Amino acid sequence: MNLEITPDVAHALGHYVYAYLDPRDDPPSVFYIGKGVGQRAVDHLYDTTESYKVERIRAIHACNLKPRIDIIAHGLRDDVEASRVEAALIELVGIHALTNKVRGLKATEFPRRPLEAFIAELRADPVEVIEPALLIRVNQQFQYGMSPQSLYEATRGVWVIGEERRSYAQLAMAVFAGIVREVYSIESWHEAGTTQYQTRDQQELLNTRGRRWEFVGHVAEDSLRTRYLGKSVAGYLKKGFQSPIIGINLG
Repeated sequence: MNLEITPDVAHALGHYVYAYLDPRDDPPSVFYIGKGVGQRAVDHLYDTTESYKVERIRAIHACNLKPRIDIIAHGLRDDVEASRVEAALIELVGIHALTNKVRGLKATEFPRRPLEAFIAELRADPVEVIEPALLIRVNQQFQYGMSPQSLYEATRGVWVIGEERRSYAQLAMAVFAGIVREVYSIESWHEAGTTQYQTRDQQELLNTRGRRWEFVGHVAEDSLRTRYLGKSVAGYLKKGFQSPIIGINLG
C-alpha cells in the first residue's frame, strides 16, 4: 500500500504526533518520534539527508521492508500541544534509544524525572557562584540515574569555547534544568576527541576536532561540592540564551 496523506486524512489528523517503528524487531521497536500536520509523517521516507534516522530507514528498506508509522495522538489543539506530547514521549522512551537529534520542546523544563528529584529541584536554593566557572548545560546527554563517569564525560566535551574563557575557568559545573548536578576542577583543555572517553563515541567526537574543545579534570573538593551541588543556578540562565556554556567571573 502506497502511504499518502490525502486532504481528508490530513483534516482528520489535524495536529498529530507519530512514531516510526522498526519491523525487523519483535515486537517492532520505536526509533523515531515526531509531530506535525499534513504529510509530515511520511516525509521521512523520502529524506536524503545524512542522519541516523535516514540510515535506519535505508537499512529497513534494504531488507525489503517498510518502517511502520504509528499515529500516537491526533486532533491536538495546536503545534504547542503537539510539541509537548512529542517531548513527553521522547522523555518516556529516552533520547538515546531514538534517532531523534534533540529532546523535545522544553524537555529541560519539564523532563521525565523521579518524584523525589522533582521535589528536591522545586525546593533547590539559589546559589551565587564566586569562583571563575563555566556552567555547562548537559541537556542532550543528561539522564536521571546516569553514572558519575557518564556525567563527567557529558560535561567535559565537546564545546565551542574561546581561548580566554578556557584560560580563566577553574571550575566546570554540570547543569540540567537549572540545577548543578556535579562540580569539576578543570586541569587542562584539549582539542575535541583527543582524550580518552569510556561512555561516548570517540570517533564521533574526533570528527569535531579543530572546532571544539574538551577538558580533563576531576570532581571538585568537598567544600565546593557542598556549596554548589543540588543548588539552583537558574538566575544565571537568561531566557532565550542558546549557548550551552555560561561563563561566570571570567576576568
